[in-house]
Amino acid sequence: MEEQAGSSPLFAVFVLSLFSLFLIPYTIYKLCVAAAPDEVVKPWESKKTSAISRFAQKFFTVQNVLLAVGWLVWLALLLYVQTQSGDLVPFDPYEILKVERGATESEVKKAYRKLSLIYHPDKNPDPAAATYFAESITKAYRALTDDVARENYEKYGHPDGPQALNMGVALPEWIFSRDKHAAPVILISLIGICVLLPLIVAACYLLRSNKYMGPNNVATETLEIFLRSKFAVKESQGLARVLDTLVFAYEFIMLPTPSEQAEGLEALRRTILRVHPDLKEKPQFWKRKPSIVKVNMLLLAHLSRSPVPPTLANDMKYVLKKSPQFLEEMINIANLARPPAGYGWLTPTIGCLEMAQCITQAMSITARKSISQGTAKGGADTNVLLQLPHFDYDVVKKLGRKKVRSLAELSAMDAEERLELFVTSGLTKKQAEEAVTSLLSMPTVTFTDVQLQVEGEAEGTQIVETDIVTCAVCVLLSRPSHASPDAQAPKGTSVLAYAPLYPYPKPEKWNFIVGDPLTNTVYARAEAALVEAEALGLAERVAGSAKQPLLLTGSADGGRASEASSDGKKGDAEEAKAVPVTANGSSAAAAGKGADAAGPRPQGQLVEVKFRAPKAGKYDLTLFCMSDSWAGCDRTAAFKLRVAEQTRTEKEGRTGTAKARAEHASGDEAAREEGEVRDEEDDEDEEDDEEGDWDSEDSGTEESGSEDEEEENKKEDNKKDEKEKLPEKS
Repeated sequence: MEEQAGSSPLFAVFVLSLFSLFLIPYTIYKLCVAAAPDEVVKPWESKKTSAISRFAQKFFTVQNVLLAVGWLVWLALLLYVQTQSGDLVPFDPYEILKVERGATESEVKKAYRKLSLIYHPDKNPDPAAATYFAESITKAYRALTDDVARENYEKYGHPDGPQALNMGVALPEWIFSRDKHAAPVILISLIGICVLLPLIVAACYLLRSNKYMGPNNVATETLEIFLRSKFAVKESQGLARVLDTLVFAYEFIMLPTPSEQAEGLEALRRTILRVHPDLKEKPQFWKRKPSIVKVNMLLLAHLSRSPVPPTLANDMKYVLKKSPQFLEEMINIANLARPPAGYGWLTPTIGCLEMAQCITQAMSITARKSISQGTAKGGADTNVLLQLPHFDYDVVKKLGRKKVRSLAELSAMDAEERLELFVTSGLTKKQAEEAVTSLLSMPTVTFTDVQLQVEGEAEGTQIVETDIVTCAVCVLLSRPSHASPDAQAPKGTSVLAYAPLYPYPKPEKWNFIVGDPLTNTVYARAEAALVEAEALGLAERVAGSAKQPLLLTGSADGGRASEASSDGKKGDAEEAKAVPVTANGSSAAAAGKGADAAGPRPQGQLVEVKFRAPKAGKYDLTLFCMSDSWAGCDRTAAFKLRVAEQTRTEKEGRTGTAKARAEHASGDEAAREEGEVRDEEDDEDEEDDEEGDWDSEDSGTEESGSEDEEEENKKEDNKKDEKEKLPEKS
């Protein structure tokens, strides 16, 4: 037996196999699953790009380039294996001589003479040819013509008889060093790299993954703080108090504060005190953990657009990257079902969304609160201009002196006049161009139709307790940039908000919330990317039928209060099923009844918000449409909801008809006749309901086949009602 040694060809085969296990599945994933990546639209880019540049941007990404390099390496390994693994092929005389198995001796001699003319040393001076002729062709000829050689080949697989066992390991030959000092090091290295390192990586990954949960990879400790600690999300927590919870995220608490940041933190502290002098009178603010104080100051500096020392630049990016994720989790916690009604809180939900707007556009909390207060009073606030990049109070004052106080007035101006106005107000030309781009990118949302529908019920069905109600809204979205002749309809899956002061790409997300501001209740919330709504809005504007304003500054009275009736009367039957609210807030039911009066379905992207109907009563609800990227572009629509009380039959679950029960019985004729009688009684009850004489409280008794049984059941029900009322009287 020969000494064990390494084999570079075998090692190449081993590496090629492992590399293929990773490369081939990843390629299939890229081609099949990720073939249509999330294309992000940038509405502020009006320049048309060529087809070649679009192809380059789409396919020449970092991942695609790395994938192409991986396949080049795979091909190189494959060629190396094919060229270097010749000695690994077992000896086969039939393959060498190119004859079929069972060939006669004359056929073998003929093939040998033919190969001799090619590889014999007298015919071919190449040394490699001579070696191949001597070691392969000659042995193959002898193995098929000589009796002893043939017997050895058939018995041992070689014409020379049994060969020494040559063991090769799928490792390079240089690893098997005969140096006594190098061999132990190589062995330890192999064990560490091939065994211990994968185990350590797997253990670290499992430990790290257990610390996070949810799509945003938020630490479980953070969710625990947001949910149950004294810094948790509160019922009445508005915009001003959102930071008190946000800065206590576990990831922020564990953010290191090295000593080399001391000078930068002190400079940041002086800057924050100049912007927020009231913090001097709050010693508890500065007594918290240094990491929490640092995160709070960084957020305040970003919202006030104050400079940050270079030593804190990376921390600032980390805080801004994680803050939207934490705000999303805070919104989810605020929307959790809470007793007794089983709904979430509206105030912290609105506050977190407003904070997301402030972080995206680097807008102060004071300015955002002023916008909300101005909207609530029915007017516009000039502070909405502060979300434009490079704008401050001085710029807003200079614009006010020139009688420009709203976004609509700016968007209606001529392009050159607007740019000159920004420059004369104190901005540089580059800053003015960014402000103009942001202005033209601001969205306007319009409700073309809002309807309440009962899931799984026919038209005209009343809304009853515990019904699944769907608030279906049709939305159009437009921007001032749509007026440009180069404007193109978005075709991606999301739209990027123009936020030059935010260091990361920020897709626009629109939150549709059904809530009751008076009771601070959130019934349901849904997120949507209004790509289709923007494409339809652009088409409407191009067609010349768009009537919505260029910019919407958050009108609180998004529509007159429409009413969803559920009292079961004929006159309110249509309102119980669906009450559309048009873009100007008027009820479509008032405009006319029937398909001819209402017209075709309004155009717009359909967004559905589903919630469970509350207890019986009348409710004044509001549909909020809020962006997490823009301030002052929110939209609301108010409507009334009437919910009827469940009948006793519905409460006890006896909603099936007697006919259905009778058909599943043994099939005797008496039962069928009884079912027909009950069907007739049901039809009479339905006719009474349509005439308006039906009492919902008296409809819960079991159906019966005779009047005597009905009277007995009514008497029993009256007795039960009297017993239930006795404790109340006492």
